[in-house]
Amino acid sequence: PKSNMSVEIRNWFNPNLEYQWFIVISLIAVLAMVMTLAITSLSMAQEKELGTFDQVLVSPLKSYEILIGKTVPAIVISLLDVSIMIVATLFLFKIPLLNSIITLYLCIIVFLLSVCGIGLFISVLCKTQQQAILGVFVFLFPTFLLSGYITPIENMPIFLQKLGYINPLTYFFNLIKGLFLKGIGFSYIMMNVIPLLIIAFLTLSFVNWFFNKRLG
Repeated sequence: PKSNMSVEIRNWFNPNLEYQWFIVISLIAVLAMVMTLAITSLSMAQEKELGTFDQVLVSPLKSYEILIGKTVPAIVISLLDVSIMIVATLFLFKIPLLNSIITLYLCIIVFLLSVCGIGLFISVLCKTQQQAILGVFVFLFPTFLLSGYITPIENMPIFLQKLGYINPLTYFFNLIKGLFLKGIGFSYIMMNVIPLLIIAFLTLSFVNWFFNKRLG
């Protein structure tokens, strides 16, 4: 006798394969990175170009206080922009958020810290705003290509996949897509948060060392 059984394919996390779900969620990460990089990379480069950076260094501020002053405004502005995008994602595009909003914002803050470190690192190396803008563009293009935004990382050559391990956008894509669509657990979150914290620590430590050197 013939069987009435049939096999149906069920897609996880995005059953209807709505392409805009992946695009909109990814754009939150991309726009947050571009905004933060633009603010932080131009902050010190502009002061160097105008000749006011030395005035900041001779002020009674300590190196970590200058670093906080350069980092916090960029994070606050980026968080406001990201909040607008999250509201549009939830209510305009009707994309579900399966984890808590607090977890999402904590991951965003860690990501923005790592991007601030990179932006300030670029700003330290540049003397003019034009150099800083070019430095941001030089950094962004390979960052987008190696993050999985355009091409899946699994389809890349092995050496390019290894370069993706030092890319903060790669880890944040895993986080934001997992938080929205998959409801990822604590262990998977930490697997992607810890590399972001390491990137933030290394880059911000270099910038702090640069301030100490100039103050000395």
